[in-house]
Amino acid sequence: MKGIFILIFRNLQRRKTRTFLTTLGVIIGVAAVVGLVGSTNAISENIFSQLQKFQSDRIFVLPGQLKRGFALNPSAFSGELTEKDVTRISRLSDVEMVTGEVQRSVEVTYGKEKLILTVYGVDPQAFKELDTLGLKEGRYLGQEKYSAVIGYSVAQELYDKKIGLKKKIYIAGRPFRVVGIRNKQGGMLSTMEDTAIFIPKDTMREIFDIDKNHVSIIVVKVKRGFDPDEVGEEIKQVLCKAHKTCGNEDFTIITPKFVEETVSQITSMLSFMLLTIASISLIVGAIGIANTMYTSVLERTREIGILKAIGVKPRTIMMLFVLESGIIGLIGGLIGILVGYGIGEGFLLARYYMMLKTFPKTAKLLSVSISPELIIEMIVFSFIIGVISGLLPARKAAKLEAVEALRYE
Repeated sequence: MKGIFILIFRNLQRRKTRTFLTTLGVIIGVAAVVGLVGSTNAISENIFSQLQKFQSDRIFVLPGQLKRGFALNPSAFSGELTEKDVTRISRLSDVEMVTGEVQRSVEVTYGKEKLILTVYGVDPQAFKELDTLGLKEGRYLGQEKYSAVIGYSVAQELYDKKIGLKKKIYIAGRPFRVVGIRNKQGGMLSTMEDTAIFIPKDTMREIFDIDKNHVSIIVVKVKRGFDPDEVGEEIKQVLCKAHKTCGNEDFTIITPKFVEETVSQITSMLSFMLLTIASISLIVGAIGIANTMYTSVLERTREIGILKAIGVKPRTIMMLFVLESGIIGLIGGLIGILVGYGIGEGFLLARYYMMLKTFPKTAKLLSVSISPELIIEMIVFSFIIGVISGLLPARKAAKLEAVEALRYE
């Protein structure tokens, strides 16, 4: 074996340029896999860390059907929730509190600037008890008809001038006094939480002429010690019977598990798609190794003849070429892992600068997440790719007759 490895590395040193070019296909393939998987894992881990902030005892009921992956079906917009549904859910023994909210995307003016933001009409007392984010400044909604609690980004980032307490904002042309500013949510939930505005529900209905029984979303707080998923199933049974839509529900129950499974599904599909694309490079790399090994067999025909003449067995010659192609694949894999790490870091750095332009206060620089298992898998895989690619050329070399090989020019 020592002699075989000496021959292999001596041959690779004599053909440095060819060896490098041969490994390019494997380098690109492995780099693509490591870079894409590493950066995708980093983004996924960041998302799941943000999901831990998602209220574990909250359930949200939305109108329409929302499938895994947040894909809406044709009947998604046909559903409707009412205050009667809120009352039905409140009767469940494992529900601590439930409230219905009204939601609209409307024009909000501060100074001379106008932005389209999401405004929620909420019950003041229920909002105070259900809000887990807390207030940075001020207080929650009270009895005032035209008061508002605004998200952190609304106050600090979205408008050129910061909005402070007691300042007036105009919602659909009506003046509202800011009485509270929420704490910063940040992360993946920042768009939903930090850019929201909350006003009294009755005022919301009056301004936008909304039916007093209509609600856009139902927020449920589960009693301590009860499983939100089991409670979600109870709510589903209650509402589908009331709506007479069991089997084709016109609403969606969103639990923490629902969100986590949806994000997992999206990231898994993305990873699969990226790996499929990256595998094309590995196939090209395998073909390149096979082609190089065939050429190597032709160039070293006399060398093979000499080896056979001095008593080297065909299986040893076959092992020589198989190991050589395997080592070529292994070299490509090792270089590919390093290149892939760099590609992943570059991708995440580019993502960070893109996020800075959109959400400068919440952008976070991530680092590639590569597990030891992935590194080992890529090393073994690249070696196996090399071995498989060299099998046929090695077999051809082992079958050469010694006399014919020695006469080869």
